[in-house]
Amino acid sequence: MSPPGPAIAALAWAVVGAPLVVFAATRPGRGRIRLHVTLMTVSVVIEVAVVAGFSFLMAPSPRRPALAALPFFKIHLTFAVTALAGMAWQLASRAVARLRPWHRLTGPYVVVVWCLALITGIYNYVFLYVMGSP
Repeated sequence: MSPPGPAIAALAWAVVGAPLVVFAATRPGRGRIRLHVTLMTVSVVIEVAVVAGFSFLMAPSPRRPALAALPFFKIHLTFAVTALAGMAWQLASRAVARLRPWHRLTGPYVVVVWCLALITGIYNYVFLYVMGSP
């Protein structure tokens, strides 16, 4: 079974995304806020596109029920949902002046969870398309 395009794109994002998100998150500083905002915004857009691709555009793999039954998938799903909530929080905490002090304090935790979601997502790809190959 060959993997569909969205699955390959998701794998590429999982491999490139974690280092990119860490790099983008460490860019705030004098004169680097614009770079930070741009990189993080692009990362959020890519992440939402990948989630939408898996949720709405891609036909489920025949192995998806077996994957969904694994505890590791549930852990990945928890990280993914928490990462999306964290992204929403980070965007809101930048937009609302009263919440801005919390943006810097909560950002590292959001990045860690986001990276864990990306890394555990690699296992999902391997389980669905590599281990399932004859």
